[in-house]
Amino acid sequence: MDAFTMIILACVAGEPKCTSARVAETQFTSIEACEARIDAIATEMTRKLGQRPELKGREVTYDVSCMDRKQLLQTFGIADLDT
Repeated sequence: MDAFTMIILACVAGEPKCTSARVAETQFTSIEACEARIDAIATEMTRKLGQRPELKGREVTYDVSCMDRKQLLQTFGIADLDT
C-alpha cells in the first residue's frame, strides 16, 4: 500500500500568504493514520502563529488533505515525496 502525505495549509485573515506544511511518515499507510495527526499539527501551527504579536486576534483557517503519491502528482505536480 502506498503511504499517504499530509498537506496542511494555514491562512491568517488579512495576510497575503498562507503557511503550509507537508508531512510524510511511514506510518501513514492509511488515510485514517494520516488524519490522526491533523489535530496535533494544527494545534502546533496555531500556537506558533499565536506567538506572533501582529497576528493576535486574527482568524486562522486550515485546509488539510491526506494524499497518496498519485494524488500528489495530479494536484501539486509532486512526483517524489522528498522534494
